[in-house]
Amino acid sequence: MQVNLSSFHMLLKASDLVGEELLSASSEAQTRPNELPMIFWDKIMEMHGQGVRLALEKRLCATDMNPSKGWLSIPQGQIQAKFLTDDEIRALDDKDMTVSLIEPSLQVRHGLQLQKRYKRRDYFSYVLTKEWTIVTHSNARNELEEGCLIRLWAFRVNGDLCFCLVNCEALPAAVKNVATRE
Repeated sequence: MQVNLSSFHMLLKASDLVGEELLSASSEAQTRPNELPMIFWDKIMEMHGQGVRLALEKRLCATDMNPSKGWLSIPQGQIQAKFLTDDEIRALDDKDMTVSLIEPSLQVRHGLQLQKRYKRRDYFSYVLTKEWTIVTHSNARNELEEGCLIRLWAFRVNGDLCFCLVNCEALPAAVKNVATRE
């Protein structure tokens, strides 16, 4: 009998995520959080996402929008719910983690990096880097600006961490496009 190691690895990963309560063992337990707009939920479901939870709610600050910095700060003290496994938390001390992001425009961006940055010896922030400047400054399609309220949702696809960024002060471009055609 030949075993597909990739499938075996995904089963092990899923088992670990269930054990750390980042995923549910029951597919029926998948329910949309009230604060997550349906259009984003549909996109997450289209990607076969699971374990959706609010990771962060904050107003974007100048640093988040600064192209020379190129990151979204996820301060330790503002994290709403656990979204990393214990192993991922430890691994982020040594290396970055590649993640995907659903932008407010509903475009899926791959290749962002999640990093852990220490501000003091006892305090850190996670930061999303690498493609962040494209998310914030690309033809203003996401309508992100300093001071706007965002929600960052975490979810898993085949055990891999993904995020969904919702601009709470603007409709997604896809909704606006539908509205202008009617």
